[in-house]
Amino acid sequence: MTILTPNPSHVLIAGALATLSVGAAADAPSAADTVLRDGSIYTVDAEHSTASALAVRDGVITYVGDESGVDAYVGPETRVIDLEGRMVMPGLQDAHIHGITAGRAQCDLDYRPLSVDEFTSHIEGCLANPDFGSGSDDWLVVENWYVQFLKPKGTQVTRKVLDELDTDRPIIVRDVWGHSALANSRALELAGIDADTPDPEGGVIKHDDRGQPNGWLYDDAQFLVDDAMPERPPLDPVEAARRGMEVLAEEGVTSFQAQSESRETVKSFARLREAHGLTARAHFLIDSGARRGEELSAFIDELDAIRNAYEHTGQLPQQVYAWRPQSPEGPRLVAEPGVSVDGVGEVMADGILQAPTQTAALLEPYRVNAGSEESPRWIPGDNRGEAYIDGETLGEMASRFAERGYQTQIHAIGDRAVRNTLDAFAMLRAEDTTAAEASGYERAGGSRPLMSHAELVDEADHERFAQLGVVPVMSYQWAKPAPDSTDAVKPYLGPERWAGYEPEGDLAAAGARIAYGSDYPVDPLDHWFAIEAAVLREADWGPEFPSYAGDLNAERQALSLEAAIRGITLNAAYAMHQDEATGSLEEGKLADLLILDQNLFEIPAEDISETRVLMTMVGGDVVHRAEDFRP
Repeated sequence: MTILTPNPSHVLIAGALATLSVGAAADAPSAADTVLRDGSIYTVDAEHSTASALAVRDGVITYVGDESGVDAYVGPETRVIDLEGRMVMPGLQDAHIHGITAGRAQCDLDYRPLSVDEFTSHIEGCLANPDFGSGSDDWLVVENWYVQFLKPKGTQVTRKVLDELDTDRPIIVRDVWGHSALANSRALELAGIDADTPDPEGGVIKHDDRGQPNGWLYDDAQFLVDDAMPERPPLDPVEAARRGMEVLAEEGVTSFQAQSESRETVKSFARLREAHGLTARAHFLIDSGARRGEELSAFIDELDAIRNAYEHTGQLPQQVYAWRPQSPEGPRLVAEPGVSVDGVGEVMADGILQAPTQTAALLEPYRVNAGSEESPRWIPGDNRGEAYIDGETLGEMASRFAERGYQTQIHAIGDRAVRNTLDAFAMLRAEDTTAAEASGYERAGGSRPLMSHAELVDEADHERFAQLGVVPVMSYQWAKPAPDSTDAVKPYLGPERWAGYEPEGDLAAAGARIAYGSDYPVDPLDHWFAIEAAVLREADWGPEFPSYAGDLNAERQALSLEAAIRGITLNAAYAMHQDEATGSLEEGKLADLLILDQNLFEIPAEDISETRVLMTMVGGDVVHRAEDFRP
């Protein structure tokens, strides 16, 4: 299906926009450090305005408008970039990402469709590679296995496939979702997992017909194996952080909120900031297994200690601090990126929808096939998934975090977990004295609870997101026909629930403020494909996979290109409490922007994924420039 992304009814800006914040143009314009002109500058302001010129001074946008107006900002030292008609847009903001450091070699299956022979052949190659160890006690950790793409369709494996490899080494193969892993018998033995091992809280150990572990470990059961592994030789953490920044800058990501992070990760990025090497605005949510009582109090104290040690008042825009108790006063914009310890996430309310795992918590059971593969007969089964934490406990957690000025992001995928999470945030709102009553929580001072994924939402809960001011952080790229959706979810939900799967359209229609989160490395780091998927809800898998042709409920659930871009820029900035400073190209905001090689509004939507970032600017500084771009 070819859809030309239409030129939207953007308002052409004839002059400068109104001043929004500190640093905007004065009555007599000062010469800019940088001027961009003769372009198509998509501002993501309230009117979807398009301008042709923009000026930057001291990292702040001082002018957005037409060609004639920008001349007043050009001085003898101003760098003028002739865009030659190219598109400029705000920098991408990722409100849900993991693993933002880079540098360690890994045995990587690279998300590819694989047969069992290809799967084992790749692992054999890693076993033969000394970079991944060679001793009989050296663990082989295999990453990015797209288990639902095993060929032929319907193939399932257990530890026996790994046990047949010619090795005594322990092996663990992690799926791309991070919710399951397959271990060989040696790994299970070293982890102390046998037929009598109970399921840990928040996880499942799968068994065969004889009651023995079959190698599959779901969610927190994976930690049993992780705990058995010896510590790996450490990378230089600051260098790993720097390499991660290079990858994000090339992708066009200018702000991110990292999930499930640790004190050590925050420390590494704080050190990188001290060396003026941070090239994206870094927000961190810290991992916690704490749920209630003294354990929860101790964790909140630890959050305070991390924030006090590594987050510095003078390095962040004032808005980031605005809703926190005893926050510093006075307006402030800081062009250079800083480190912000935002709160807690992702708190796991349930697991995933995909078969065979099916740990996402549903209101009604998953369906089961009571017939045959040739003549299926789908009926309700007994499994409704796993609600790892009840709504009352989630609400207590979110409320206690908010009391100390911490944000909470909760992972909720099934409709029962989504409802539990909304109930929890309703408890937060009832106790939330930091936000204006019945205000919709729009002001900077309001706490902004986040729900990641929300893949299945009951119709009765659609409007509650807007009513409670809950931001759904969605991964657009999941909304496409693929093994993990068409095969592993669709038949188990049935047509009515399937029509609401990946409900960006339903939530947008109900007034929710949708933000984007890549969930990398669950998926490849490809924000441009994600935007394309939000608009088309399809993917080209080629002739080898005809069952994945067409779209995934596009008529009801697709977003407009404007909405998809807003979610990955301004709305994601809102999720990080920085939408008054970033997320759109308006006077008084920080100059976090991208120059692209093509105009997203002038190309077929299926070409959006081919977009290249020619230049990335953060706070007025160029942090990435393509080799073939010489402005």
